[in-house]
Amino acid sequence: LATAFSPQRQASLLPDATAVDAALAAESGSALAALRGRDVYVIMLESVGAVVYDDARANQALRPSRDRFVADIAARGREVVSAFFRAPTFAGGSDLTHLGILSGIDLSDPMRHDVLLTTQRPTLNSLFRAYGYQTFGLYPALDWEWPERAFYGFDVFLARRDMGYAGPALGFWEIPDQFSAARFEQLYPRAANAPPRFVFFPTITCHLPFSPVPPFQPEWSRVLGPQPFAEAEVRRALAERPNWLNMFPDYVRMVAYTYQWLGAYLRQPEPREAIYLLIGDHQPAANITGEGASWDVPVHVVSRDGELLARFIEQGFQPGLEPPRRALGPLHTLTGMMLQAFSAPGYRPLPSLPLVEA
Repeated sequence: LATAFSPQRQASLLPDATAVDAALAAESGSALAALRGRDVYVIMLESVGAVVYDDARANQALRPSRDRFVADIAARGREVVSAFFRAPTFAGGSDLTHLGILSGIDLSDPMRHDVLLTTQRPTLNSLFRAYGYQTFGLYPALDWEWPERAFYGFDVFLARRDMGYAGPALGFWEIPDQFSAARFEQLYPRAANAPPRFVFFPTITCHLPFSPVPPFQPEWSRVLGPQPFAEAEVRRALAERPNWLNMFPDYVRMVAYTYQWLGAYLRQPEPREAIYLLIGDHQPAANITGEGASWDVPVHVVSRDGELLARFIEQGFQPGLEPPRRALGPLHTLTGMMLQAFSAPGYRPLPSLPLVEA
């Protein structure tokens, strides 16, 4: 509280300006010109960290799932580019990653996160709204009051109670991510006359203890009904018990499930074009990564627009689903890179300024 109410102490924690500030101050229409009004989906992949590539066992086990995911991406004429970034947190504290992306500010210090919530600093929601976008927060994990969301400023906010899930409760978080994605599109269809949308979707199914792994439903319309899965599949899933002493096998299966539902989601008919950023929020716990693991997470950008993807490649991304192993920087710097790629030619967003520790 002392820091929040002191302009001097607040200034010692937060940068003077960010890439979001620069975009809002840019010449009218330039900051998001390359999007040409297309939808943008930022999908945060819970606990999907660099371990899925760095651990030889995980990398080998997940290779077929990744190959299928690449085929799913290509099936609708899309391409993908990838890179690693360093997350501000490890094994938990996803809010630090989420708000770091939305604000373009380094939130590796939780105090900085807490003080930021007391300010009127703009976020990507502010920027996209200024360009006529409708902003959505899709949070299927939340079943409690979260007053801090007032800072985020979503036009539409959906928590678990808003989803209307009628299927079996699967695991600690009850609602499978596949349902959440399908339900959102049902509740808010991408009609031709609807405004362009900026969607921020923190997934939850791939969360510790990574069991039970939900069944996958290839018939997307069925996943929205009261019996989304075959009875035998539900029984098998509900019979699983978390292995608290060895979570690694279930973690790998859960990441494979994530690739599967995401790939099938991208194969669905698309009423209008969207650009997808798939971002790991943090590494899983050290009982999966091992000691001394990096804090790196993969980031994938999926689009049909080769010119737009080339802008990410110019900044260090690599074509395909395999990121170059060296991280491009802290994850909050992705915000500036994103705005650089989305902007008119010649636009240069202001990078996040160095932070002075209190």
